[in-house]
Amino acid sequence: MTNENTTKLIQFWEQENKIATPNNKEPIIEVIDQIASLFAAGSFYYYILDFVTYKMTFVHEGIEEVLGIKPEEWSIDTFFDLIHPDEIESFHDKEAACIKFMFNDIPKEDITSYKTTYLMKLKHNSGNYKTILHQAKPVNVSHDGKIQTVIGVHTDVTHLNVPIRNEVSFISRKKTNVHFAKQGGVYLPIKGISSLFTKREKEIMKLIIKGKTANEIGSLLHISNHTVNTHKRNMLKKSKCKNSRELVSKCLHEGIV
Repeated sequence: MTNENTTKLIQFWEQENKIATPNNKEPIIEVIDQIASLFAAGSFYYYILDFVTYKMTFVHEGIEEVLGIKPEEWSIDTFFDLIHPDEIESFHDKEAACIKFMFNDIPKEDITSYKTTYLMKLKHNSGNYKTILHQAKPVNVSHDGKIQTVIGVHTDVTHLNVPIRNEVSFISRKKTNVHFAKQGGVYLPIKGISSLFTKREKEIMKLIIKGKTANEIGSLLHISNHTVNTHKRNMLKKSKCKNSRELVSKCLHEGIV
């Protein structure tokens, strides 16, 4: 039996993304694998979702490490079984923001230029919840301009101990990045923080995300611990984040790492 949240999600997707004339072009797994590796900043798995059938056409074996389940067990129904109950409503809201952005805010030709990022919690087979960085990118569009195939990449960032925020970002290498936060019950555009940081500060943040200590970062970048900590304080001040957890969370959302 289909999960009622799966039905709700599919019905919502089809309001804007009902495919009338599918594109028969098949994604190339080797290329997809390279894309997924670029997205990830830790233990990860990826999947390919077909929006014609709403079935997974491929699931990476890394899901066994991240969630403790077999690739063949992963589906939209399984997703709703594993997402933290307190985040289901938030997930639907985030997906609504994604659909609005893809079909109302940008030209159809730009759909495959953007990846969506946000954070959520999924339950491991052991019963413990993992903090997951969700990234999704359309890789195939139907002849009538609808999203037909999406690659989703889930990276385990539990070790970073970051808060789940009501924020969604749309990241592109070619187009302007766009960020949204929930304000007054709706997702509204907000100013990103990535443009505030220097190249060195971004290098340090990427190493923080990888779990490196100040000593290790200093050794890798050939700078002192004092300099590393000064950069961290500067990033907190520039971003107006209250603490390092909030800063790391924002950087993950905005694709800085």
